[in-house]
Amino acid sequence: MQSLKYKSYWLSLSLMLSLAVMGLFYDILNSPERGYLVLNSPVDRMIPFIPAMSIPYLGWYPFVFGVLAYLCAKDRLMYYRVLLSMNICVWICYLIYFNFQTMVPRPELTGSGLGSAVIGWLYSQDRPFNCFPSIHALHSYLVMRAVLSVANIRKSIKVAVAAGASLIIISTLLIKQHVIYDAIGAIILGECIFTIVTGLALYRRRRKEPQWTEGVN
Repeated sequence: MQSLKYKSYWLSLSLMLSLAVMGLFYDILNSPERGYLVLNSPVDRMIPFIPAMSIPYLGWYPFVFGVLAYLCAKDRLMYYRVLLSMNICVWICYLIYFNFQTMVPRPELTGSGLGSAVIGWLYSQDRPFNCFPSIHALHSYLVMRAVLSVANIRKSIKVAVAAGASLIIISTLLIKQHVIYDAIGAIILGECIFTIVTGLALYRRRRKEPQWTEGVN
């Protein structure tokens, strides 16, 4: 029985590979060939450039997948909902990137510390396009939203996840990888899709409940 439970968990966890497959299309769209816009705002000009924030920015990878793995163990249905929401949102992001490409101007790198070295490597690996909405902010918000929606998760864990997600979203702005419109757009998109997916799931379950009750009686 226990082995079946572990098998079910790892099988469900393997669905996260869908995000990796989706990521293969990211580099194809990450180019200026279709033209681009710059969405800088006065707020972005006031936000300082802090190279050290590239470290929590890169922490996005273990954070998102770690929280998803936790959700998979804690609330399987919520895990499925947020994973579906993430995949739908990424497809929408890709459609936006293809039709409405944006670019974030990057500052000149002059420092020599760890943060500068990390951000120099990051800039060399990721071109400054595919910005609106921010997938970093999108996935961080969605996993936070999912954890906050589960009643039986401890408050301390919810606070830790919310803090981690907020730090990552803020880091996208402080290393000039994204502008504030990218983060706001990601949060709005994530909230809309998560609400729709959750609403449809609850509606479907409510439709089945009377049938199940009648069958029992």
